[in-house]
Amino acid sequence: MKVFLIMFFLTIAVVGYAQIKVAPNNRFLETTDGKPFFWLGDTDWELFHRMTREEAEELINIRSGQGFNVLQAVALAEFNGVREPNRYGDFPLNNEDPTQLLVTPGNNPANAYEYDYWDHVDFIINKAAEKGMYIGLLPTWGDKVTQQWGEGPVIFNEKNAEVYGSILANRYSKNWNIIWILGGDRPAVYKRKVNGVEKEGNDVAIWRSMATGIESVLGKGTFITYHPSGGEFRTTNYIHNEAWLDMNAFQSGHGSRESDPWRWVKEDLAIQPQKPTLDMEPCYEDHPVNPWDGKWTRQRGYFTAYDVRARIYRGVFAGACGVTYGHHQIWQFLNTELYPPINPG
Repeated sequence: MKVFLIMFFLTIAVVGYAQIKVAPNNRFLETTDGKPFFWLGDTDWELFHRMTREEAEELINIRSGQGFNVLQAVALAEFNGVREPNRYGDFPLNNEDPTQLLVTPGNNPANAYEYDYWDHVDFIINKAAEKGMYIGLLPTWGDKVTQQWGEGPVIFNEKNAEVYGSILANRYSKNWNIIWILGGDRPAVYKRKVNGVEKEGNDVAIWRSMATGIESVLGKGTFITYHPSGGEFRTTNYIHNEAWLDMNAFQSGHGSRESDPWRWVKEDLAIQPQKPTLDMEPCYEDHPVNPWDGKWTRQRGYFTAYDVRARIYRGVFAGACGVTYGHHQIWQFLNTELYPPINPG
């Protein structure tokens, strides 16, 4: 009887947290057992790449205590995540080939040979699960698909994107707490200059292939969304009708204190077939306001807690299915002894 009760409560614990899905009204989210799910994300892009086990566990404990339920992190990180090792000296890929994860036998953290890059990712995902938290897993940052800006390198095409998607899906097929997020701050359709000539760019087929790889393992019901770049590059403008895209997203971003998240939510929800939407990257707290135009001064300043709250409330009260918070020193895990500050102002 005692064993039965233990197994019963373990089953309840597992079933109580399942991958999310779109609610029947097509506006909000819920768990697969029908419980309402409000996406309260935290921006932790460099979590796998720049944090030790102890630091990652501390972050998870803090964010769990604060009520966050999604930690957004990138497998192939933005800041030289392919060519610069993680805190343990490990790289993610063999020969920069996304079809070859650089893995070693064993996963003992006390043994540097055994404990590889992906063991570290596993550890963090599992620690989040222990706290009932989801990992919003970006398989890659967008500059590995198209180098509109950023360090790259561009390593993906339609063929290897599908293979990579299936590899990650296989690796995490038993993890209930994965939410798949494609993109990584890059539009799927865009214009860019090549030798001074403006040309159309379109990476939809590559992202579709990555989604196909994930779904080939986990099934068509797998929840997948997309993190776009800022402004009008929201998903409804370019990939709304992709069958794999379950939830739209936009980035109100860091270009101005004034933004219209309520307008984007309203417009997104008016498009048929209707899908939930949210602001996946509002202004980060303590991020300089538009540091890219060459005119930034301390008078222009930094985004404050008020700015963040205002941005979040305006999107959520307009009907968004959640929101993601970000702090400029947290997402990059600022450590000036190891890494130069990013956009300090």
